[in-house]
Amino acid sequence: MSVVTLFVDSQNASSERRFQKSLTISELKMRLEPIVGIPSSDQRITLLQNTTPVCEIFPSEDGTRMLGYYPVEDYMVLNVTSANPSALQHLNFNDDSQVEKFVMADEEYDKLGNTVRAFKRRHNMGRFADAKSAMSIDEEDEFKKEAEKITLGSRCEVTTVAGELKRRGVVRFVGKTQFRPGFWVGIEYDEPVGKNDGSVDGVSYFKCVPEHGSFVRPDKVTVGDFPEEDLFDSDLEEM
Repeated sequence: MSVVTLFVDSQNASSERRFQKSLTISELKMRLEPIVGIPSSDQRITLLQNTTPVCEIFPSEDGTRMLGYYPVEDYMVLNVTSANPSALQHLNFNDDSQVEKFVMADEEYDKLGNTVRAFKRRHNMGRFADAKSAMSIDEEDEFKKEAEKITLGSRCEVTTVAGELKRRGVVRFVGKTQFRPGFWVGIEYDEPVGKNDGSVDGVSYFKCVPEHGSFVRPDKVTVGDFPEEDLFDSDLEEM
């Protein structure tokens, strides 16, 4: 058979390959270089039957020796090592200690508000489940600071989840609700893009035309001079 299927094994790779027996050993090494990451000049190739060494493969002085010169059979192993171990240390793809990593101090990470840890802390999950940690945030006071900046009757613009479109309306309610902990803002939209008439689960927080009312978190609300305009969007997460 002119083609043989062999397993190529090295520190950085292990794969099944097909080679022509007519390949010279120099050509074989060139083929192996991008597979194992070892320069052809540094390669030491050992032919194995399973895990038992059979012989070492190396080119002849005149460069004509072919792979078929050796007793290669299907599914034998070409074990490729480097004659220059110091260079191979820089090519160890399995050693992630050689990869430069971004490291953030735990104290700095703890200050961020958009992390998994912050989410778990706000919702009393995982190691924050007992809600006794001095660092934990009381869920009942979530968004309190943002809510204190919003006054009833103010014109406002609400940011959608997608962040691409805005909805405009009037602030009709600011405070805590029975449907979810924390602070919420009740909005009477200019257009019928809301979810309710100011009531949720039978509890009325303000009055407005049906489909004009919605409740959003204070951090989604910007108070200012926002005249009425037609906006329709369905990406906002609301109650």
